[in-house]
Amino acid sequence: MNLKSRLTHLQTQAGAGVASPAPKSTVSGLRTRIAQLEKRSPEKRGPAAGSTVATALGGETIADGLIRIHKRFPLTGTLGSIALQSLRKRPLLPGEPENGNLRRVYIDTETTGLSSGSGTLAFLIGIAVVEDDAIELIQFLMTRFAAEAASLSAFAETLFPDDQLVSYNGKSYDLPLLISRFRMQAMQHPFDGLPHLDLLHPVRRLFSRRWDDCRLVSLEQNLLGFSRVDDLPGSEAPAAWFSYIRSGQGAQLIKVVEHNRQDIVSLAVAHSALTQAIEQPQAFNVELYALARWLSESSEDDARELLQSHAHDLCDDGKRLLGHLARHAGHWPQAIAIWEALAAAGCTDSLERLAKYHEHISKDLAAARRCCDLLPGNAACVHRRQRIEGKLNRLLQEHPKNRGTLLPFRV
Repeated sequence: MNLKSRLTHLQTQAGAGVASPAPKSTVSGLRTRIAQLEKRSPEKRGPAAGSTVATALGGETIADGLIRIHKRFPLTGTLGSIALQSLRKRPLLPGEPENGNLRRVYIDTETTGLSSGSGTLAFLIGIAVVEDDAIELIQFLMTRFAAEAASLSAFAETLFPDDQLVSYNGKSYDLPLLISRFRMQAMQHPFDGLPHLDLLHPVRRLFSRRWDDCRLVSLEQNLLGFSRVDDLPGSEAPAAWFSYIRSGQGAQLIKVVEHNRQDIVSLAVAHSALTQAIEQPQAFNVELYALARWLSESSEDDARELLQSHAHDLCDDGKRLLGHLARHAGHWPQAIAIWEALAAAGCTDSLERLAKYHEHISKDLAAARRCCDLLPGNAACVHRRQRIEGKLNRLLQEHPKNRGTLLPFRV
């Protein structure tokens, strides 16, 4: 019995009777069916569909299945505890390019899935720039699959060669996904040569030991003092878009756009708030040691000044870093005082640094030997002790009258 006969037999058993052979699909038939689907009016699929969604969002249809929403938020009032007028001052984090001509472009996407595979597309792309007196925000919303090329093209036209991208987890997710979508559409992506600041990384550096997690919502609550009301979680965005595609019901899709809008505004405000947190670390509960490590990558003097100004609030790691920076700057008395205090509390790293200092810098071999006696008996310490004893022996042979000033030891 061949496959066709077996299927007919199963249909008969199920009471379906013998089905008439289905007409063969042809290319022209498929094209006709696609054309019929494409001609279906969004308005007939739901009260908030198509142009109704554009109207509800205050947007405009700029291509078939593509809505552009342009909003302007004056720099007045606050977001949580952060005054929006603070955005008038250009934020600058350690390591950021100081080029004042760079335009900061804050970017965030909403996608059809949480992976960055080729089957996931960005149905909503939002960007914002901070002007002199407002945040200018533009969002591109797809209302059908076929609008992807138009969406990517419209988005690419908003970027310029002197832009700097600013995102939250964009280096790991948003940009790789967008680059993949440009390639899938055989289009050149616009990101080559654009510097990219991913704020997730500095947030992790400064607050990973302070907060339970470093999600954007946690940043809003802990750094900005802001909590969302009636927000649709980003994890529900894919379902909202697919629901609209199937049924034309746009209420949840509108919430997705609002969620994306808040993400981008929070991103711009967070950039400014992080700059304030660096200037006032205690007011924002910043981990001083983590901040100093970050500052030291671009300016050891700035890092040392920060630690010195908060010397009484430093953890042991912060004190060790301050000693290290003082040594680099040639401030030996400060470094020695820090190492001695840490060594008295049992810090072997500081003991070792003292041993090295007394052996090579102060030439106080007796002090170096005393430090060695307190160090663990590993191979390196044994070797150092033997080397110091050898130097002491030679010194005694050359100046036997100095025996009383040297620490007794066994040859």
